[in-house]
Amino acid sequence: MRFSDSPNQLQFFLRERTKELTALHKTARLMQDDSRPIADLLAEVVVLLPPAWQYPEVTAARISIGGLDIKTPEFRGSPWMMSAEIQIIGGEPGSIEVVYLEERPDSVEGPFLAEERELIESLAEMLRNYLQHRLAIEEIKKANDNLERLVQERTLELSTTNAALQSQILEHERAQQEIVAYQKQLRKLAAELSLSEARDRRAIASDLHDHIGQALAFIRMKVSGFRGETVFCGFEESTSEILALLDQTIQYTRTLTFQISPPVLYELGLGASLDWLAEQFIKKHHFQVETIIPRNIGRLPEEIEVFAFRSVQEILTNAVKHAKANRVQIKLGLAANNLEITAEDDGIGFTPRQADSASIDGGFGLFSIRERLTHLGGSILIDSAPGRGARLILKIPFAPETRQQ
Repeated sequence: MRFSDSPNQLQFFLRERTKELTALHKTARLMQDDSRPIADLLAEVVVLLPPAWQYPEVTAARISIGGLDIKTPEFRGSPWMMSAEIQIIGGEPGSIEVVYLEERPDSVEGPFLAEERELIESLAEMLRNYLQHRLAIEEIKKANDNLERLVQERTLELSTTNAALQSQILEHERAQQEIVAYQKQLRKLAAELSLSEARDRRAIASDLHDHIGQALAFIRMKVSGFRGETVFCGFEESTSEILALLDQTIQYTRTLTFQISPPVLYELGLGASLDWLAEQFIKKHHFQVETIIPRNIGRLPEEIEVFAFRSVQEILTNAVKHAKANRVQIKLGLAANNLEITAEDDGIGFTPRQADSASIDGGFGLFSIRERLTHLGGSILIDSAPGRGARLILKIPFAPETRQQ
């Protein structure tokens, strides 16, 4: 797609890119839920495809993966088809197909735009990553269930076989050691998946900023450049509308970029990113958030900064959704090669044992934080009771040589 000085062509280009961005954004939102059936997710994703293409009124789509074949009602074979493969390690291959049910003018790839090729490839890659993640979770759960079943069988044998008591005790100890080792592996994998997710988010946010954001800015510059001439051509009102729409879309793209992965976390570090996060919560939820950041915090390893940022984000979210707090204070400190995060709120409080269960409302966030801290060799102290707010202290160890002043 080449840029042109025609307002109609600029409007067309902007409209098509906005449709593509909307499809990517909505798909990413759907993929944030790991608990829903895959067939349900694919059924929602396939509905997002036709509106994102140039001629939605004659567009149909299908997603095939494994034994699943999800398609829009009007889908059928067509000579005007665009497809992208979905290759999953350890799983069956699949594909995304988009067809035009009627002939349309030729473009770059048959009747399809070059940007539509990039869009379908991006969607295929997003689905591949999501399905690979789900497959890994299922394999981990299956292995964990098998291991727990093995422990139960060994325990039953110990209770019924007195003659082999000593050998069964040794077997039980071995199984327990395997459980501990496997739990360590699970925590390590969870940490790697979390860091990989953060990097994927950063890559998506970078693509939005570097490609769509810059393209929009370039379009705005071009439109502004010939704005004065449109007075004589009768396009002054259209040009103003285009500029207003461009400003809205640029702002939306920037907001979406920060929601997916705040650049300030990677560019300026944990301290600046927490200040930014506090400002966002203040603007969105209208309650007080105070951050106390020491000047000598420096830069820490990426894994530590990402985990600390997400932990504070989860704590602030809980303060809004569950604690009904009016004020939250976040304080950072460094002591004995530990990053210490203290969070205090004036909310309704809770019983600390709720944080030990993932089944209690509001408990999964703290449960997840505790599990990650265990993997990192850290700890969490929770001081709370119903009616008197909450105070949380997270201690996250790090190697001194990895810190940058």
